[in-house]
Formats: sequence, C-alpha cells, structure tokens
Amino acid sequence: MSKKKLSKKELLKGITPKTAHADGLATVSLDEVGLEPSESDYKAVLKRIESFFDVAEPGTPEGDELEKLVTWVEGYEEDHFPF
Repeated sequence: MSKKKLSKKELLKGITPKTAHADGLATVSLDEVGLEPSESDYKAVLKRIESFFDVAEPGTPEGDELEKLVTWVEGYEEDHFPF
C-alpha cells in the first residue's frame, strides 16, 4: 500500500489564522506530509538526545525537546526494527 502525499490544501484544511496554534501544527508527522525519515535522520536524533542527557530537566525547553525526540525515536524504531 502506497501512501498518498497530502496537498498543501489538505494539510491546511480547517486551519484559520484564529485556530492555528504552533502546538497543533507541530503534531503533523513526516509520514502525513509524504516524507519518510531516513537512517541519517535517526542517527542525528540519537546524537541530539545524547547531548541532552546531563542537561535536560523536566519542564525546561531542553526537557520538552528531549521528550519529543525520544517519542520520535520510539516511533521510528517501532516502524523500522519491529520485534
């Protein structure tokens, strides 16, 4: 089954200047826009996660980014390295 790449119109359906919010826009996945993350993306994210190990605290911008990156890696690994 191939994935259909969404058009700009489909991606922005229902979003107006009054309803657009950065958090809502940030939830669009790469798959939803027709992009497949690569192994080099995966490795770059792992390095970024490693850089946060000693500095990221919960509730800080670094901690929030770390949480998002870990979630991304979990999804990537689930898709590419199934048990």
